Order: sequence, then structure tokens, then C-alpha cells
Amino acid sequence: MPSLNKSGALDRFVWWFPLIFAAVISLWVFFQRPLSTQVRELAMAQAALAAIQPSGSPALRFSTGAAQRLCQIVGSQPLQRLDCRNGLSLDTQAGGKATVDARVLLAARAGLDEWIEGYRALRDELSGRLATGGSRTWVLAGIELRLGELQRRRVGLSPGYAEVFDALLIAEGVRYSSVSGQFSVQRWDLARLLDSPRAVLERAEQLEQLLFLLPWLVGVLALCSYSFVQWGLGALAGVVYAAFFGLATLGLLVVADASVRFGQGSPVYLLNPFAYAFERQVLVYLVGVVTPCLFLAFAIFQERFVTRALRWVSDHFIVMSFLVFGLATALYGLASPAAGSEAMKLAMAGFAGIVTSLYARQSYLTRLHLPKAYTLAGLASGCVSLFLTPEKFKPRSVVAAQLLKAFGLMLLVGLLVIGLAALVFSDLGGSLVSAAVVFGLVFLLFGLRMVVIVSIFASAAVGLALMTDKVQGRIDLMLSPMTAAVSDFARLIKFSEAAPASGYGLGSLRWCSNEGSCLPIQVLSDYFPVLLTGAFGESMTILLFALLVLGYFLLMVRAGLGLAKGGVLVPLVYAVAFFLLFSSLVQTAITFLGNWRLMPLTGLGLPVLSMGWSSMISVALGLGALGMAERLGQRVASPQTRPLP
Repeated sequence: MPSLNKSGALDRFVWWFPLIFAAVISLWVFFQRPLSTQVRELAMAQAALAAIQPSGSPALRFSTGAAQRLCQIVGSQPLQRLDCRNGLSLDTQAGGKATVDARVLLAARAGLDEWIEGYRALRDELSGRLATGGSRTWVLAGIELRLGELQRRRVGLSPGYAEVFDALLIAEGVRYSSVSGQFSVQRWDLARLLDSPRAVLERAEQLEQLLFLLPWLVGVLALCSYSFVQWGLGALAGVVYAAFFGLATLGLLVVADASVRFGQGSPVYLLNPFAYAFERQVLVYLVGVVTPCLFLAFAIFQERFVTRALRWVSDHFIVMSFLVFGLATALYGLASPAAGSEAMKLAMAGFAGIVTSLYARQSYLTRLHLPKAYTLAGLASGCVSLFLTPEKFKPRSVVAAQLLKAFGLMLLVGLLVIGLAALVFSDLGGSLVSAAVVFGLVFLLFGLRMVVIVSIFASAAVGLALMTDKVQGRIDLMLSPMTAAVSDFARLIKFSEAAPASGYGLGSLRWCSNEGSCLPIQVLSDYFPVLLTGAFGESMTILLFALLVLGYFLLMVRAGLGLAKGGVLVPLVYAVAFFLLFSSLVQTAITFLGNWRLMPLTGLGLPVLSMGWSSMISVALGLGALGMAERLGQRVASPQTRPLP
């Protein structure tokens, strides 16, 4: 395979490639982006401002928190000790009924009446502003649906605390979790038009401006980044980066389309739930496509600093492994399962890369000259040898013991972290990717025999994970999508069946059906392959999957060839890049297979294309590490292989 950094005669004739690439991708974005005039929140926010502040009358004021205050007044305890659904303490026996002061309930109903009047004013204002047509029908239908639900709960037979509390939650667009005792405001709920119309208007205006500037932003970024990569690594590296940039741009265009058109035709999503997501995804996109350039820039302009940093990591990888694994575990509880999952995948890939670069050669020589050292009996003897006196050591036990001493403890800690993620935090997707990295590490160091042995123990953990309620629900969703308790797959199947053989096209995705049923909210993350099928057809989606697998495989081969050169520092970067790309390959396969219902859903996004940081960071870091290794490989003299401790 030719080197990515080899310059030749071709490079002298491709100096204009960045300009062509930037022009093509800018035109693609210009014609495929949704029109900014389609941002429906603009008209709705303007109507809401006119409704709550009519000329010649005082402005109506709405604020959330009435349901929460009602619960605190009735329960007279901290929210953490109350079940606000019934107003009772968590210590109260089931079947009890809250005692409510009539004046408190009367005040709550008065607040509810204000919300009802606000929705009526909004309906009347919109009916006059919206032109006759489809959008007018479903927008007014959504407001009427909200009014009907509130009035039904308001005028029922002697409405008590529970009825008024639920009605206030609906009116305010607030969700309540009786498990955590937390109230959360839904940013895309219809109530935001009444309590914060200016914020909705500003968000819509920002979205409109961002859509207008998007082709220019993408074009300038493509020109600068592509030129830098081609200058630093050559034409072949530029082609690889262009493919990565194009895939990331495709994902951004799908998110842009959802930020404008999702919810059209549905009375449920009058405000777009992805309007906020697009600005965040633009940031993810910028960081993702710039990251490989930053790695390359450090390798070119800060070579000495990079070399020192790599040597420090090589010398302190034991401490680094414990710290990173501990951080990944902490993020599950302190931040979010998504943050913990991504940290665990990155930690495992980094750990596997460092261990491979430091000990792969010794392990290979051991397998070549002492094959019995890597049998189950040999490794068991090595474990025992750690506690015996030197004169009782056997040669094969010495080697096995030293390898186990070098990285066996960290491998055990990593496996424990994976087990916690799968069994305690129910992170099936992150656990599968990290486990695949572990199997790859074991295969490279110990051979296929040890992979089989480790698989026997791993199957027990998989069996325990399959017994959890969350995984059982995903299995039911895979086997019986049309009758499962969660309707996500049923809607996705109907979406795929309704799509033409060649797809709807990138800018014409049917986010909602004619009946007003929309795709799941997780469609931009968990179900992106289904969107690809809807946009381009099943055949093109299968072809894209094959090309992605082939691309990752070729990049891994290049990283493997760099790793085989020997040394420590530059091969260390190659090894980390190899496992980062390998984890992205595994995640790609898991996501497609889950969407095709060939395995349970895991909650993983499609690398590069799906929305969110977790879909971008592994590939960006992997390509960045590969580019850095290619550049350093030209100039950094690799030291001798690190001896066993």
C-alpha cells in the first residue's frame, strides 16, 4: 500500500484540487440545505408576541413552575421526598390521598385558566396570520388538541389535586419524573410560545442566519483544511480527508433538514425539537473536521513537544490507564451514560494501542519460540510464578509472568469497567465496542487460542447482560417490532416501506406521515441507517456500508504497517490510531446490524454521520493520530523496543 505522506510528481499537478473540492461541496450544501424561509418558528413566534401583548392592553405573562409550587405546598416537604403525582410523601402507604386546601386548589385552577386563555389567543392570532393550506390545518389542530386536553381536565367532575397537577404540567410543557423528583422544561413544547416567545423568535432568526451562511462556512473550511492536509501529507491523504469531510457534511445536511422540516404535518411537534440541535451539531462538525488538522499541525510545528509527550505517556502508561478508566467510570454517574460510554471506548482504544506498541514484538517472539507460554496452563503457571522465589521459575513461566505483570492488571481493570458498564449502567453498545477492542488486543498479543478462552468467560457476562430489563426490551423490539411496547421500529418500518426504491432524496425526507405520526426523536442518532435508506434507497445504503467497512479496513492496514516498523514512539501513535479506527469500524457494523434488526439495538450512533459528539470524536481522533504518525515517521528516529520490566 503506498505511503500517505509520499510526495511525487502527482502532487505538483494537484495544487488546485482543494479549490475544486471546496467549490463542489459548497454548491452541494447550497442546493441541498433547507430554505431559511421554511423555518416555521418565525411566524409562530411573531404571532405569539402579538397574542400575549395586544395593542392597547397590558401584556399577558406566563411562567413555568406552578405545578412544582403546588406540589411543594401540598406536600410540605422537599421534592426529593415527595411523589408529586399524588402529593404524598414517599413514606406514605400506597392508596392514600393528599389533603388539599380549597384555596390552594382554587389558585392553581386560576393559573390554569390563564394558560387556557393564552392558548386561545394564540390560536386566534395564528388563524388570521397563516395562509389557508396544509400548515394552517395542522398548526391549528395542534393548538386545539392542547386546549381540548386542558379543558377536559379543568371541567371534569370535582377535579382534585392529581387532575390539576397533570393539567398544569401539560399547560406549562413540563415533564416530571417521580423516580428522581425532577421537573424538566421541554424546549420544543408549544408552551414556549407563551412563556418565552422572544427566545423562540431569536432562535428561529439564528437558525435562518446559520442556514444562509452554511455554504460559505463549509466552503472556506473545506478549502483551508484540505489544502493543509494535502500540503502536509500529500495527495492520497487529501483524498482520505476529503471522504471524511464529505461524510461529515452529509450528516450535517440531514440534521439541517430535520431542524427545519421535522414535525411538519404533525399536531404534536408544532415547535421543532431539532432547532436547538443544529447549532450544536455545527459545533460538533467544526471540531470534528478540524481535529485531524490540529494533530497534523502539532506534528509539523511542535514536533519536540509531541515527542516528549509521547515518551511521557510511554513511561507512565500504567498510571494513565488507571486514571482514564477511573474517569470513564465516574462519568457514567457524574455526567451521563453517553459521556461515560464514549470515555470508556476512547480509554480502551488508547490503552490497547499503548500496550500493543510496547509489547507486541516481545509477545510475537514469545509465541514463536515458547508457544506453550500462551496456553491456559502456561498463563496459570505465570500467575503462580509471580509469587514464587526466583530459583523455582521456569523459562516459559518467566516470560508469561513478566507480560502479565506488565499489563495484566490494567487489562483486568478494563474488563471490570466494561462489566460495570454493561450490567450496572446497561450500556450495551459501549460495552460491545470496548469488548471488541479487548478481543483485538488479546488476539494481537496472545493469538487466536486466547481469544477463544476469553470468549468463554465473556459469554457469561453477555448472558447476564441479556437478562436485564433494558436489553430484553431491545430484543423484543428486534423480534416483534410491530407489537412491542415501544413503537419506534414500527414507525421506522413504515417509513422504509413508504420510501421509493431510489429514496426520497436528501432534501425531501418524510419526517412525518400524512396521519401526523413522526419518526422517533432518536432517529438522528440511533437510527441514521434508516434515514440513509429513506434518502438514497436500500441498494445505495448497502453500498455505502460496504464502502465504509472497506475504508476503515484500508486505514487499519496502513496503521498496522506503520506499527510493524518497530520502535516505540511513532508506532505508539500508529497503534492508537489502529484501535480508534477499529472501534469505529465495530460501531459502524453494530449500528447497521441493529437498524437492520439482525441484532438488538445498542443506542450507538453511526460514526461521522449521526448527530452528537460520540459519533464524531473516535473517527476524528483516529484520523488525526494516523496523520500525526505519518508526519512524525518522516523525521522522528524510533528508539529501540522497550524492554520488559
